[in-house]
Amino acid sequence: MPNSHILLLIACNLSWGFNFVAGKIGTDVFPPLLFSAVRFGFVIVLLLPFLRWVPGQMGRILAIGLALGAGHYPIMFYAIHKGDVLSMVAIASQLVVPLSTLLAVILLGERIKLVRSLAIALCFLGVVTIGFEAVGPDDILALSLAAAAALAMAIATILMRQLKSVGVFNIQAWIALIATPVITILSLSIEQTGVADLTSVAITDYWSPLYSGVGATIFGHGVMYWLLQKHPINQVTPFITLSTVFAVVFGIWLFNDELTLQFIVGGMMTLTGVFIISKRAKPS
Repeated sequence: MPNSHILLLIACNLSWGFNFVAGKIGTDVFPPLLFSAVRFGFVIVLLLPFLRWVPGQMGRILAIGLALGAGHYPIMFYAIHKGDVLSMVAIASQLVVPLSTLLAVILLGERIKLVRSLAIALCFLGVVTIGFEAVGPDDILALSLAAAAALAMAIATILMRQLKSVGVFNIQAWIALIATPVITILSLSIEQTGVADLTSVAITDYWSPLYSGVGATIFGHGVMYWLLQKHPINQVTPFITLSTVFAVVFGIWLFNDELTLQFIVGGMMTLTGVFIISKRAKPS
């Protein structure tokens, strides 16, 4: 892989790592569901020109939009909002890798060998170790929500693997188009939000949902999709652990996250498991 592509991979993961920061700051300004609706609103406005009907695959695209747009992102941003330690949520979010592998075995009949099976167990054990470090109900709730968000992402990942010849911007546009009204309705009913909640926010505070939509989704996922078309899966996916490393660094730097020995051990267990699973993925 050329150095320029490695730099793109690093930039992609940096954008995902900083998305946790944008989410933490943004959900202190917006209610979490409203934050999710606004960030998807930006995505659909920017990607509307790429929206195309996909004959024979719209049912699966609808399911992906609900799993990712109405499931993963709102739950994850609520986890980020509730958690006192950003790094804890970031590491728990990596459960998407072992969960995707397990779902591929259950739903797609894929087989995994002993090493990947042990790596999956290591991932879960690492998150459980971090869970014992949580000191309050909000931390436990945040960890549980992050795991639920990872499951929603894993389901979407399995569905995406069954799509055929759908451009990355097209699928992102559909996800945003499906997610925006669903999350808006949820925000109106659960958070009791209204127009006043949008107009009362300073225009400069809209940077966080804008970044989350453009930096993390359009740029981050766009780059990753492009690189996966250029290189084997097992050369690209091991880099995804970098996003969590960046998120942990940002958590320490910007939010004064305190990393205890138990947290470090649990984090290393999870990230090591994720790396092994990704490294041993089937070449594309």
